[in-house]
Amino acid sequence: MHPGQYFRLQTVAQDESVEFAGRLQEIACRYLAVALDVAPEAFLSAPAAGAEVACAAAGDGCVYRFAVGFRGCSRLPQRLWFLDRPETVSRIQMRRYVRVPIDLPLSVRLPGDHGSLHDAEEAALIDISGGGLCFASAEEVMLAARIAVDIPHLPLYGRLAALARVKRCTPVETPTGRVYHIGVSFEEGLSAREQERLIQSVFALQRSYLQRGLRMPCVNHTARKAQPGESPQQSGGKGKVKQHGGTGGESRCFDAAERI
Repeated sequence: MHPGQYFRLQTVAQDESVEFAGRLQEIACRYLAVALDVAPEAFLSAPAAGAEVACAAAGDGCVYRFAVGFRGCSRLPQRLWFLDRPETVSRIQMRRYVRVPIDLPLSVRLPGDHGSLHDAEEAALIDISGGGLCFASAEEVMLAARIAVDIPHLPLYGRLAALARVKRCTPVETPTGRVYHIGVSFEEGLSAREQERLIQSVFALQRSYLQRGLRMPCVNHTARKAQPGESPQQSGGKGKVKQHGGTGGESRCFDAAERI
């Protein structure tokens, strides 16, 4: 972990479960200082000394999780929480970014001639992850092509406008004809800080599904339509919506003094 890292904190204050966002301000020998992004009245609703605080921090392709004791807080106008330094931390390695289905306005600029991009056009956003997104297009797009995407209002992020690379183009038969599910990656279009913000936005969207008791549907984008005489298994699946939960990651524990 490092100063400036995005943190999410969950604890109990005044007999209510509360959750705060902030950034790691300092790593000391015995404590962590986290600067909270909250209103003054919310900051004053601090838990009692010794209360357990569950922490999650976004890392490079992973999430760090640990629980520590609350030590105290600063005086306003500073908004710092002081937490015990953890003895052990769970590192959850993300094998694949979590995809979250979402219906938001999206415009794309598809490839033109000689490396140019066409004018922006509206597209149907299918899902988004910390590493890219998928949208439906009436046009087939070549793999590795460069495009531009623009989502005006992404929750907890704002406007997401970035260049992206096409990683897959899957034909999908619909009642109105064939469309293409275009999967793109932001690996070249976002800074590390922008991608961290995007990951946190996706986590918040995932949490909203879970809080409503919903399981996130995920389209099998790699499936193609079975050809005559070919079984659905040979074609890569039926292409229907399937249910899944969790992140598909793995976790392990390590000595915090070694890793922090």
